[in-house]
Amino acid sequence: MKSFLRENPTIAFGLGLPLLLVVVFLLISGIPALLVDPPQHDVLYATEYYSGQQGVQISVVDQKVLVSYRGIAQGRQIPRLWRYRSKTGAVQEIAIILPPGLASADTTTGEPRDTLASTPIDVPDLKGLVVDSSSIAPDGYEFSTGSDRYSGNIFGDLFYSQRYRHQATLAKDGRSIRVPNADNNYYRQNTRFIGWVVSP
Repeated sequence: MKSFLRENPTIAFGLGLPLLLVVVFLLISGIPALLVDPPQHDVLYATEYYSGQQGVQISVVDQKVLVSYRGIAQGRQIPRLWRYRSKTGAVQEIAIILPPGLASADTTTGEPRDTLASTPIDVPDLKGLVVDSSSIAPDGYEFSTGSDRYSGNIFGDLFYSQRYRHQATLAKDGRSIRVPNADNNYYRQNTRFIGWVVSP
């Protein structure tokens, strides 16, 4: 085999170049993971979050996360709220439970309530959190979906599958960390960034 390759350098070059490119790409893509510090702040984000005037609304006001319900409860999907813990890499789901008094319609007249009425929702796991809703965290990381992260990137187009492009990631200076979850379907669409936990 060695003698055959020595006698046919063009074939050897044709076989070796793609392997060399793969090795170089792997080395280049692995360098940021060694040189860039890991994220320092937890991140809050919601999945299955559909835009609209009605339903659960999650917002950050004065560095506090406010959850409320606008409209009536009937037929409205509740988004799932998550906290990614940067130190451990674990993901915690924060339960959003609609209050008992939130009815789907007026019980006396049978008519729907005012669709613009807003009902605050108490979420114990969010109490005391100081959240920065800036697009970039104080440590320089940015939360993004893969479809945004790899757009216009020739290596991304060549080496990343369509499934991977729809994963949520934390990215900084070439380092990209996939946000884990038990079910990857949560990341395919309607994922919304909420904010960075800066304290506690």
